[in-house]
Amino acid sequence: MPVSRTRMLAKLDDAYRVYFDAVPVEEPLPLLAARYDFHSADECFVLSRKVRLWRAETHEFVYVFSVPELSAEVYETCRGKALELGMARIRPHLEHRSSFITALFVCDSMTEDAAGALRRTRHHKDFLLSLHGWMDFRAAAVSLATGAVAVNRAGRELEDFLHGNLEKC
Repeated sequence: MPVSRTRMLAKLDDAYRVYFDAVPVEEPLPLLAARYDFHSADECFVLSRKVRLWRAETHEFVYVFSVPELSAEVYETCRGKALELGMARIRPHLEHRSSFITALFVCDSMTEDAAGALRRTRHHKDFLLSLHGWMDFRAAAVSLATGAVAVNRAGRELEDFLHGNLEKC
């Protein structure tokens, strides 16, 4: 029996809320179901907190799309919107190490063209020759009818995450 999209979205919401901040969806996108942000900063001090050797910030912006059938056109539209919204939120500076923009697609079915386009997607950006960090785009889609998961190269770790949450449903 296939899992419903609302149930999978609820399971993903529970999983993401452990470490991520849930952000209300304010953008007028009909397919955008949820948005999550993660911010982390690592620091090294010497003797006191006033003498900081280094600081490195990591950010991740997750956009979850709920789609009845994922086609290549729908994927390209949502991918472009996630990149646009995510890039607007990245603030490169000397202490910025990396940012990730993640687009997750929860769909009832997925076409082969969409799965292929998703797997081929690659978007990497260096800020000031990587002195101000970099950005990687990760994409993943789960087809609830078949349980198939498609990920791009940067999003390989999302495959186990989606399979695990699908099994919990």
